[in-house]
Amino acid sequence: MITRKLAFGISIGLLRSTASLLDGVEPGESWPQFRGHNGTAIAETQGIPVNLSRETLRWSVNLQGPGTSSPVIWGDRLFITSEVRAEGKTFLNCLDASNGKTLWSRTIEGGDYKTHNFNNLASGTPSVTDSLVITGWLDVPSKRAMLSAYTHDGDIAWRQDLGPHLSQHGVSFNPVIFEDYIVINHAHMDGGTTGVYRLEDGVPVWSQAHPKGPKGIKTSYVSPLIREREDTGSVEVVQAGEKIGIIGFDLETGSINWSLPDAFNHRTIASPIVINGSAGSADALIAAGNKNGHFFAARVPKVEGGKVVREARIEWYMENRTPYVPTPVSDGRILYALEDGGTLTALDAESGQMIYRERLLGNFFASPLLVDGKLYCLDRDGNMWVVQAGETYKLLRKSELNPPDDVAWTDATPAVAHDRLYLRLGSRLDSY
Repeated sequence: MITRKLAFGISIGLLRSTASLLDGVEPGESWPQFRGHNGTAIAETQGIPVNLSRETLRWSVNLQGPGTSSPVIWGDRLFITSEVRAEGKTFLNCLDASNGKTLWSRTIEGGDYKTHNFNNLASGTPSVTDSLVITGWLDVPSKRAMLSAYTHDGDIAWRQDLGPHLSQHGVSFNPVIFEDYIVINHAHMDGGTTGVYRLEDGVPVWSQAHPKGPKGIKTSYVSPLIREREDTGSVEVVQAGEKIGIIGFDLETGSINWSLPDAFNHRTIASPIVINGSAGSADALIAAGNKNGHFFAARVPKVEGGKVVREARIEWYMENRTPYVPTPVSDGRILYALEDGGTLTALDAESGQMIYRERLLGNFFASPLLVDGKLYCLDRDGNMWVVQAGETYKLLRKSELNPPDDVAWTDATPAVAHDRLYLRLGSRLDSY
């Protein structure tokens, strides 16, 4: 069922950039959401060190408590959440990106509740624009997911109730901001929704209900993908989940453009990404997958003269050692897929043919970044593996980062801005 009111669109990274999203800052001065600009996990910045050590550490600060959310950055301001689980509190912190100094901190008293051991109250990554930072959380007494917006000065701008949330593992979603709108994947075991909300006040634009599945349906934790279609001139939201499959919603109306409803057979965590160049192309390939060795690339549909001349279809499957939690990264030609158990596979993005496969001796939940022709891969024990991008595998460096004692796992995907790497290790944030 669709509830509709209004919307528009754009993009960045492998998509075209727009001035409206980056008002007042250059692309290299911001990292506005999970995995950066339009979720591509790509940064062209120079000067990020290969060796992460005391010699290359710019600053390090302690937060109120741990978490697995990523930092987001806009100009000189960095935003990051943390939790104090015993008090049922989540903190939204604003730091000076140049030196780590705390500018302000706000408390969200959502309450404590049982989550998966790998989840926490500070796992969803906020999104930021030139004026607002948006974060999601669970109001435990009412068991409803919430969305809150704060100004860059820490004032509450608005709060929106997203509806009931039922999940084995707990709430964790990453808002995606697109021009004047916010796109949310609020999936859960009782269905949930894909929804668009107005950035200025949080008012719902439209909401597309996910089908209620049989008992035991697994929650999707993907971040929506936004693409501006060259064949229709429209903008669509690409979603993925066990019950809905992979699906393209029209951003203006919430109507379904296309779908592959049986694409998945288990929980989806790695987000859908475009892997072969322009996201808006009618020949774009979108990679996605789920637990238990299921990963594929789907060709988007093609429209000519207002008619569909090619339906969406799955072009190839990855045979084994597939990623479940880490979202892969692609330079448009080569797809780098990092499996949770440490197997790094480079594949030809168009054909799916394997180029190489090597083992990084660690376990991984953080998604790899592609920075200045190098892959940065953070393992769960706090080691950063840096691998040269390209058709030949070459390990450049493994750096031991010595996370604090209160951290069980280091699962936060890093961020890049100002020619610096920002790295969260549980309750500590480092800048290199």
